[in-house]
Amino acid sequence: MNPSKYLLLAVLALGSTSVFAEGGAERSKQFWQAFRDDQARLHGDKQQALVERERKAEEKAREVAKD
Repeated sequence: MNPSKYLLLAVLALGSTSVFAEGGAERSKQFWQAFRDDQARLHGDKQQALVERERKAEEKAREVAKD
């Protein structure tokens, strides 16, 4: 086996031990839920900002077209 396989085995072994720790599964679920909520908040704000910018650009284009 090459060293990368040993490294992969070590990472998987260390990662799976958190499940066996007291409350490890619950902490893991809470972390991922908080992560998803945070990502939704961050990307939702960017999406809203993009929509607002596009709306303003359309209003300016209409204003220029009227002139």
